[in-house]
Amino acid sequence: MRFIQYFKNKKFLNIPLSETEQCNVSVNNKVPLHIFTVAFNNDLLLTHQIRLLKKYLTDDFVFIVADNSSDKEKRKKIKEICENNNIGYIAMPKNPFKMCSDSHGICLNWIFKNYISVIEPKYFGFLDHDVYPVKITSVVNKLEEQDVYGHRQGMHDYWFLWPGLSFFKFSKVKGVPLNFLTSALGKRHLDTGGANWKLFFYKLNSERIKFPSHQYINLREGEVVQSDKMELIGDWLHSFNGSYWMNVKPKENDLFNYLNNL
Repeated sequence: MRFIQYFKNKKFLNIPLSETEQCNVSVNNKVPLHIFTVAFNNDLLLTHQIRLLKKYLTDDFVFIVADNSSDKEKRKKIKEICENNNIGYIAMPKNPFKMCSDSHGICLNWIFKNYISVIEPKYFGFLDHDVYPVKITSVVNKLEEQDVYGHRQGMHDYWFLWPGLSFFKFSKVKGVPLNFLTSALGKRHLDTGGANWKLFFYKLNSERIKFPSHQYINLREGEVVQSDKMELIGDWLHSFNGSYWMNVKPKENDLFNYLNNL
């Protein structure tokens, strides 16, 4: 099974950008910051993400949506949103993974291999499709002072950036085979992006890096994090469970009321 999976992964990663369905995809690395989000079966969240990025992110940036949706109608709607907003759109090839973490992770690997490593933007980063800036902010200003920026995960003896909010100086990872799939460190399971500890993050002194603050806030009454909570990560909001990988009671009305007021 591992042998078969290896070749499925390799086949997926070897599909070049030129063979994907796309629109508005910039190949101009003169724009300093390139941001990617992996969309999955939720077009409504994307409309808020685009609006809030335009409103609050002060950097000159390229924004590209990598569509990993399994629902054909959702893919159609997400592409239309990108076309109407002049946002880059790339339809991800058929994903070899069923599990949400590795399905997401291999899309990030594809983006890094087939776009970032080819275009070589000065700075790049990844956002989950349910992450939004909520106040005036700059990523470039932070990356001018340090090599990476984002939400730290892990423990004191290992750490990595959560791919849902992670930004990098390309010059620091050029030639590094970043791997955003799940991994293991001894008996510890490392979620999406954890494999990069052994590939990159171990080289960095985390005490010299300023990470954003973190706190949970309530979306509505209840104590189920994926259903009832959100998290503030510095100037960014994560509304959780945007693809409903966890089956919870619908929260669109509460969430959209909250986002519409931002």
